[in-house]
Amino acid sequence: MTDKRLENMQAMAKRFSENGSVDQLTMRKIDALAMSAKKEDMTAARIQLLRKREHISQGVLATVLNMSSESVQKWEQGKTKPQGAALRLLNIIDKKGITAVI
Repeated sequence: MTDKRLENMQAMAKRFSENGSVDQLTMRKIDALAMSAKKEDMTAARIQLLRKREHISQGVLATVLNMSSESVQKWEQGKTKPQGAALRLLNIIDKKGITAVI
């Protein structure tokens, strides 16, 4: 799920690149930024798997994310979904491990 404005800006930069107003290096940077800004959904199962892979409890994960244990519990039960900074940090932990955010 990405912000539609970001996709529109990337498309506009691509058009500028095609007519020579934006060089290839700049276009690559814009593409990289757009890709890194895309947020992957965190399902309940994925959060639980991530936590178990890192060998941490719900409480530890909550502390790392500056959230409550109840929030992590609700995510893992599928009652709610992480959003904002918590979602971004979960994606970082998923890709680079817990040490990347500690």
